[in-house]
Amino acid sequence: MANETSPFQITPVAGGFELGFEVRAVKGEGQVKMALFDHFEMLCDEGTSLGGANSAPPPLAYFAASIAF
Repeated sequence: MANETSPFQITPVAGGFELGFEVRAVKGEGQVKMALFDHFEMLCDEGTSLGGANSAPPPLAYFAASIAF
Protein backbone atom coordinates (compact mmCIF):
# COMPACT_ATOMS: atom_id res chain seq x y z
CA MET A 1 0.00 0.00 0.00
CA ALA A 2 2.93 2.36 0.46
CA ASN A 3 3.27 2.93 -3.31
CA GLU A 4 -0.42 3.76 -3.94
CA THR A 5 -1.31 7.33 -4.84
CA SER A 6 -4.39 9.08 -3.54
CA PRO A 7 -6.40 12.08 -4.80
CA PHE A 8 -6.71 13.19 -1.19
CA GLN A 9 -4.17 15.41 0.55
CA ILE A 10 -4.13 15.05 4.35
CA THR A 11 -2.01 17.70 6.08
CA PRO A 12 -1.47 17.82 9.85
CA VAL A 13 -2.31 21.25 11.30
CA ALA A 14 -2.47 22.54 14.87
CA GLY A 15 -5.30 20.72 16.65
CA GLY A 16 -6.22 18.34 13.82
CA PHE A 17 -5.90 17.67 10.10
CA GLU A 18 -6.73 19.52 6.91
CA LEU A 19 -8.25 17.43 4.12
CA GLY A 20 -8.17 18.65 0.53
CA PHE A 21 -9.03 17.24 -2.87
CA GLU A 22 -10.01 18.56 -6.27
CA VAL A 23 -13.43 17.74 -7.72
CA ARG A 24 -14.84 18.72 -11.10
CA ALA A 25 -18.62 18.72 -11.64
CA VAL A 26 -20.11 18.34 -15.12
CA LYS A 27 -23.76 18.68 -16.18
CA GLY A 28 -25.03 15.90 -18.42
CA GLU A 29 -28.29 15.32 -20.27
CA GLY A 30 -31.48 16.34 -18.43
CA GLN A 31 -30.91 16.24 -14.66
CA VAL A 32 -27.77 14.06 -14.78
CA LYS A 33 -24.64 15.41 -13.13
CA MET A 34 -21.18 13.85 -12.90
CA ALA A 35 -18.44 14.52 -10.35
CA LEU A 36 -14.88 13.58 -11.28
CA PHE A 37 -11.85 13.35 -9.03
CA ASP A 38 -8.70 11.38 -9.77
CA HIS A 39 -9.91 8.03 -11.19
CA PHE A 40 -13.29 8.18 -9.40
CA GLU A 41 -16.55 9.09 -11.14
CA MET A 42 -19.93 9.66 -9.47
CA LEU A 43 -23.22 10.12 -11.32
CA CYS A 44 -26.47 11.46 -9.93
CA ASP A 45 -29.90 11.99 -11.43
CA GLU A 46 -33.30 13.04 -10.18
CA GLY A 47 -36.35 10.82 -10.25
CA THR A 48 -38.93 11.11 -13.01
CA SER A 49 -41.22 13.19 -10.79
CA LEU A 50 -38.54 15.92 -10.78
CA GLY A 51 -37.77 15.77 -14.51
CA GLY A 52 -34.92 13.24 -14.36
CA ALA A 53 -34.62 9.80 -15.87
CA ASN A 54 -33.94 8.01 -12.54
CA SER A 55 -30.72 6.62 -14.07
CA ALA A 56 -28.54 7.14 -10.97
CA PRO A 57 -29.02 7.90 -7.26
CA PRO A 58 -30.40 11.37 -6.50
CA PRO A 59 -28.05 13.97 -4.96
CA LEU A 60 -29.73 13.61 -1.56
CA ALA A 61 -28.84 9.91 -1.48
CA TYR A 62 -25.14 10.82 -1.71
CA PHE A 63 -25.59 13.41 1.04
CA ALA A 64 -27.28 10.85 3.30
CA ALA A 65 -24.58 8.27 2.55
CA SER A 66 -21.84 10.79 3.36
CA ILE A 67 -23.36 11.35 6.80
CA ALA A 68 -23.59 7.59 7.35
CA PHE A 69 -19.93 7.14 6.41
